[in-house]
Amino acid sequence: MSDKSRQLVSVIIPAYNCRDHIGGCIRTCLEQTHQKLEIIVVDDGSSDDTFETAKLYDTDPRLRVIRQKNKGACSARNHGLRLSTGDYYQFLDADDLLGHDKIEKQVNALQQNPGKMAVCTTVHFFDGEDPYKKPLPDESFFIHTTGDPAGFLTRLWGGEGKTSMVQTSAWLTPKEIIRTIGPWDESLLLDQDGEYFARAVLASNGLVSTGGINYYRKYFYGKNVAGQSFKKKNLESALRSLEKKTGYLLEKRDDASVRRAIATQLMDLAVNAWPQYPELTSKVLKKMKAQGQKPRIPVLGGKEIELIKKLMGWKTAKFISYHHHKKWIHREKTYPST
Repeated sequence: MSDKSRQLVSVIIPAYNCRDHIGGCIRTCLEQTHQKLEIIVVDDGSSDDTFETAKLYDTDPRLRVIRQKNKGACSARNHGLRLSTGDYYQFLDADDLLGHDKIEKQVNALQQNPGKMAVCTTVHFFDGEDPYKKPLPDESFFIHTTGDPAGFLTRLWGGEGKTSMVQTSAWLTPKEIIRTIGPWDESLLLDQDGEYFARAVLASNGLVSTGGINYYRKYFYGKNVAGQSFKKKNLESALRSLEKKTGYLLEKRDDASVRRAIATQLMDLAVNAWPQYPELTSKVLKKMKAQGQKPRIPVLGGKEIELIKKLMGWKTAKFISYHHHKKWIHREKTYPST
């Protein structure tokens, strides 16, 4: 047996009311070409049959399914961390999937690059679509091998104009980094993964871009975190997360590109808060202006909305877009499709 195949990978899966998807998620773990795994599913107080569905697979000795009272995904991940003993850590959301060789490719890469984290491309698909028929996106501008973790985050967050995100399941992280950065922040309601992986990236020696694919299931409006991001308490939590993770970055580097990245992240948050919460928008914009850099304003809609943004400003365009979308949601609830 090779040294690579002896490396234990802990796969930690928080699960809540996902009985329709948990089986597929577990199967993509059990079918990994890297077989030395411990798979820990933490059911976070589901009210459906998620726990019972996951237990159908625990005839495989690598799988452990446990329950806890509903405390949130971060608490479930921390519970899994306390029970795990791996050399590397794979966090996986219960409705997402892994390419069959994702973990093997990342273990191989990290064996050759100690102290670094591995990251791969993510295929985004809507619930109901066949993810394996989706084209592989080109994420090379953001997902690349580098010995500069601060530079990686700066580019990802908009320091060079464009922005992106790396979904939770795309990473593989050595245990040394996991132990160094501590637990997930259970006080955060939104962008917990962004805050956690900012800590992890900045504690690493850099990133290794690998083969293998992470499949991230998206939902239509209202059925996942996208639908929750308009609640005030969640937006306020997103601001706390942003302040924490950009603070970590500023401890490593403070230059124009870093400040531009921070301004861009704050601009995105201000747009999300408008027009529902004008006081929060003003607070965020004040922090954005303090960076001294002009941020990119995100795309708000189609050609008409973008033209309004250009002629009348982003607040007017977002106001119109928000109320149009709100009417559409009301219509969908009142007259559901058959």
